[in-house]
Amino acid sequence: MLNWNNISDASITHYQYRLRRPKQDEGYGPWINIPGSGASTTGYTITGLRGDTAYNIRLRACNLARCSSVERVFHVRPCLTAECEPVEILFHTPVFTPIIPPRPGFWFSDDDGSVHEAAIESLAAAGVTRGCRQFLYCPDEEVTRGQFASLLVRAFPDLVPDDAGDYFGDDDGSVHETAVNALAAAGIADGCGPGSFCPAEELTRAQMATMLARALLGPAPPGRDHFSDDDGHVYESAVNALAAAGIADGCGPGSFCPADPIRRDHAAAMLARALGLETAEIKPIPWRLEPVAEAIDGGPTDLQAPTGDDRAFFATRPGMIHIIADDAISPEPFLDLTSEVLSRGSEQGLLGLAFHPDYAANRKFFVFYTDLDGHSQVYQYQADPDNPDRADPATALHIITFETKSIDHNGGQLQFGPGGYLYIAVGDDYQELESLNPQTELGTILRIDVDNGEPYSIPADNPYADGQVGLPEIWAYGLRNPWRFSFDGPHIYIADVGANHLEEINIADASEGAINYGWPTMEGTRCTTPRLNCDTAGLFLPQVEYSHGEGIAIIGGYVYRGNAIPEMTGHYFYTDYVGGWIRTFTYINGDVTEHYDRPLANLGTMYSFGIDGHGEIYLLTDQSVYKIVPR
Repeated sequence: MLNWNNISDASITHYQYRLRRPKQDEGYGPWINIPGSGASTTGYTITGLRGDTAYNIRLRACNLARCSSVERVFHVRPCLTAECEPVEILFHTPVFTPIIPPRPGFWFSDDDGSVHEAAIESLAAAGVTRGCRQFLYCPDEEVTRGQFASLLVRAFPDLVPDDAGDYFGDDDGSVHETAVNALAAAGIADGCGPGSFCPAEELTRAQMATMLARALLGPAPPGRDHFSDDDGHVYESAVNALAAAGIADGCGPGSFCPADPIRRDHAAAMLARALGLETAEIKPIPWRLEPVAEAIDGGPTDLQAPTGDDRAFFATRPGMIHIIADDAISPEPFLDLTSEVLSRGSEQGLLGLAFHPDYAANRKFFVFYTDLDGHSQVYQYQADPDNPDRADPATALHIITFETKSIDHNGGQLQFGPGGYLYIAVGDDYQELESLNPQTELGTILRIDVDNGEPYSIPADNPYADGQVGLPEIWAYGLRNPWRFSFDGPHIYIADVGANHLEEINIADASEGAINYGWPTMEGTRCTTPRLNCDTAGLFLPQVEYSHGEGIAIIGGYVYRGNAIPEMTGHYFYTDYVGGWIRTFTYINGDVTEHYDRPLANLGTMYSFGIDGHGEIYLLTDQSVYKIVPR
């Protein structure tokens, strides 16, 4: 079931959608009700779309009180034919789709460790608060009168009248206007003066207590006097009623500090208690990000290291390989390939780096880059025998070339896997149909033996080793743009970038060749060619997927096997190019479990993960390298 944030599945009464034509419409059109839809509805077909036009479609769920703050985004490319197939929107997905968050907490990154963290996160999970900015709650800031009105309306939607009217003149056009008028109509909110609500002014603790008590209790009955600094004031009964109910805390012994502004975290604590939300202590995620290198020219693309080596080597898109040692970047590059590398497109450049399993003895490593003609190259180099911090450019040995037409979908990952063979990820070069053709290397994982042959040989157990049905190098096919794959024990994890709807992670038996991962017949578990009732026989379907409402391009990572964070042992890390989060899960006996979500703020776009010689994992963004370290 998809997560609609502030709308529970049981309360859904209908769905709405709206359309936009990119480069033609300035904005989206009006919301359109989907007839007869409810929580049990699985999908809806939109007809009448032009065949020569692309569309963006936004979908949201609604109940009787409101519509969801989360919207699902679908992208429909033009079919370029006279009559197009109808567009089907699927409301739910048949495989594991992570709900955010999959356990209480971790909506915001700036409340970590706060005594009010559990209350804040519980309100977010209930759809009451959306934070101050993406992934931020701003717990230390004061709450304005308008903000609290919106919080109350989300917390108590049953109190909202059908037609509230306009009560104040100074909230016109405010994002909180509807909430302010609703509370005024319900007798919960007072103005700050004749015809005014003062929505931008700070809310005092007494004002919050009064509105909350009215919403929760109605007229506050007389009760025991809990505080001494509110005696004789109009709000005293409300404060005492909330205190008697265990909702209101004082600001000190015997004091409520009624005239003080209330902070966002303190407001969250009282609201969570008022709503009876579970606010048990949240067990924190045991890792954090520590900056290792910043302002990297051209941006990092991959980070690897020989097994057991204390150094980490990271590649940059323009073609440099640098060493990180003792928490510092070496002054001289390990290897400079900038004269050989083309990096005009966002998916071009020096994309992959892998060290031979026997690097300590043979000093061999391999790179994947875009050459000056726009084609993809794999080369072998060796480190200088007299200087382990420098590679010898004269040792360059050409391994393989992939002639490409597009600047995107190049793949680029290199990994040594079972048997000591070199595995190479190649994208579909935007030639979609070639991914299902084992006679081309596009949209594949290749497997070669670089220890035998000139410059390599074909492993005898490759599925097409004889070259009769497919290219001898191919190990797996049917991929769109595998942006990072890795091995863990008997499994290979492949993150494949989606097209219009879904991002996916495939976890397969690493010893099984000739697996068809389905593109372009399938995008994730969704039929693509054709859009309905496609033939899925013989196709490998992903264990994990998420929609383009949560990101646009998956970035695969690694299963953690380091020693620094034992709590994360066995957890696979992945992220999205613009999703603003890192997610982890475990894969045990064929089941995805412990799927956790960690929002990230102000890090820029994500690019890749890396791993050092001791199994510690790194995150690479558009300009920086971060190490995942114990919290």
